[in-house]
Amino acid sequence: MIRVNKDIVASAFLILFSAVMYAASNNIMKLTVSKVGADFAPKLVAIGIFILSVFYLINSIKQLKGSNGGETGELEQEDDGDQKEKKKISPLSVFATVGLLVLYVALLPIIGFLITTVVYLFAQMYLLADKKERKIPIFLVTSVVTSVVVYFIFKSIFFLMLPAGILG
Repeated sequence: MIRVNKDIVASAFLILFSAVMYAASNNIMKLTVSKVGADFAPKLVAIGIFILSVFYLINSIKQLKGSNGGETGELEQEDDGDQKEKKKISPLSVFATVGLLVLYVALLPIIGFLITTVVYLFAQMYLLADKKERKIPIFLVTSVVTSVVVYFIFKSIFFLMLPAGILG
């Protein structure tokens, strides 16, 4: 029950934060005549935070109503079981993730967005996946499709160039 109340407070805070962030992004000076200016990304992030926070709030309220309906014993038992099953984050995976990010940023201008992003996403998914859950074909397809879609969205819709690198 305490966890659910914290979730409600957190989601309400994030909703308020996203509204303030959206309002503050209106003060960013537009330096271009195009529809996509410097205020676009902060507004997009604020809208994303708002939508996810509303879902978080709705889910927290549903859990609160469900725990008051006489199912508290079952929920408490499930919580105890979940705590035992939680896996600790190894320091090695944290350092490997930071290393991958540094390598990604360093190689991005040299190799280019498409190749570097595919390799980074694949390596990150492989690193973070449980050894029993590593599905290399799915990781590869996800990495390639995500990188290509993001590249073409930035190039065709936003008219922004990402580093081409060795692809020219």
